Amino acid sequence: MVLESDIPNVQGLEPIITRDIQRSGEQVDAVEVLYRGDITATQKNVQATRDRFDDAGWSLISQQARGNTTVLNFAKDTRTARVEIALNQIEPMMSPAVLQVRPATDATISTAASVGIPLVVPTTSESVLLEGFAPPPNK
Repeated sequence: MVLESDIPNVQGLEPIITRDIQRSGEQVDAVEVLYRGDITATQKNVQATRDRFDDAGWSLISQQARGNTTVLNFAKDTRTARVEIALNQIEPMMSPAVLQVRPATDATISTAASVGIPLVVPTTSESVLLEGFAPPPNK
């Protein structure tokens, strides 16, 4: 779990940077965690991450696959979580992932569909993999 909270880590990857932490008492309201690790079976890694979030009480809002990257969006209480897992085809043992948890804004989070109350989740049109968070160039 991230910072001993109800936020699971990405399955099979090691956290290397944790930043932008915001807490309300014991609850982590916002955090960004960068991961690296070996992804040899992307779908197994994605499913195991989904299972971890489900076990911790998070609801899956959406899942998108774009090329070698899978983006998962979850919601719980008044927070949203976005997990972006990318397979590094050149160096699979150095594959990156990013977990971002943020307070939900302008919406009431519910696990059931509700007419007229939009759920605001992070957009998936932009990659959250940071500059310098790519594999080293081939030589």
